Amino acid sequence: MEKTVLNYSIKGGVFHIAWNMVFVVLGIYFLSIINIEKIRFKFGDLVLPIVAVLFIIVYGKKAVMTLFNFHKKIIFSQEGLELNEVFYEWKDIVFPRVIVKTEHTAKYNLSYKEFYLTFVYKQKTIEIKIDDYNVSENEIKELLKKYTPKFTPSTISEEKTIYEPILDFDQIITLDHYYDLEHEDSEEAIKDVQKLAVKDLDAVKRFCENQLFVQPDKVSFIYYSLSEDEDIDKWADFLSDEFSRVFQIALNQNKMKELTPVLYEILVEDISSYNAGRVRETLLKGLDHKDLETRLKALEFLQDWIDEEVLKSNSIVVSKLRQKLKDPEWKMRWKAGKLLEQYKIAFESLSMLDKLRRFINS
Repeated sequence: MEKTVLNYSIKGGVFHIAWNMVFVVLGIYFLSIINIEKIRFKFGDLVLPIVAVLFIIVYGKKAVMTLFNFHKKIIFSQEGLELNEVFYEWKDIVFPRVIVKTEHTAKYNLSYKEFYLTFVYKQKTIEIKIDDYNVSENEIKELLKKYTPKFTPSTISEEKTIYEPILDFDQIITLDHYYDLEHEDSEEAIKDVQKLAVKDLDAVKRFCENQLFVQPDKVSFIYYSLSEDEDIDKWADFLSDEFSRVFQIALNQNKMKELTPVLYEILVEDISSYNAGRVRETLLKGLDHKDLETRLKALEFLQDWIDEEVLKSNSIVVSKLRQKLKDPEWKMRWKAGKLLEQYKIAFESLSMLDKLRRFINS
């Protein structure tokens, strides 16, 4: 049985360990220069020892934990995907794709991009950072094409899918058709859709509006193609507006299940714009929907439209997440708590029962 094994990046791991050890050594140095006999247990005297011990413990722990990552692997096979010794069958995997997130470190005021392999498995979103492994985001995309069943060429027919250039909306292909194309043809298909958008974005919008329920797979391919543009910021406002529109339709018509596959294909990098703010407003409405699955889906999507900087400047989102800690359904309560905890935002502690449920399901 053919397999492709991706190992944890030793080079990246060693660099991470070395970086953390710098602070451990610094902590040891601080301890070495402290004159214990002169310490009077006043606050000023205790600052340096406390900092030194924290450096040693915190960064030492990070260095040790990195050592345990060296055995991690991603294994692609025809049967499924194995992530760090946990196996996921393809039949239970939905929407496998590569996404990019713009991370921000407030401490150093730096922004950087991180690539993730993500998919939905039994209604749970799985994400794994690609940069931790010896592989690029493009190689992951090719492996998905190679091993995912819907990408695998039929055993009945070995004929190649012929690609006809997309010159008009009648020629737009579906995502399944795209996945059956050879690599060069698939890249050409994406570029053709982008050319249509450059030529007449209003026409693209009308097509998406009119065909949302008639030809959702073709609409999905349009969103996917624009989200794959190297200059994705060019389409950020359009994609943000489309996400808001489609999600609002899903709310109004109770069509979340039908439209979720379409929404999954809309990705943007810039989530600080006015249009992205409107997306968050729409998602916050979804958090109050009467249907639990719709609320959970709104919370799942919200994670892609917030980051540390957004939460700092948007108290409404934080307030709504705190409100969800009182949601009648425990899944919403602990998922909202988990999101707040992820961004180190203070919130009222969950009940012991919810903590137990969270521990069991985490």
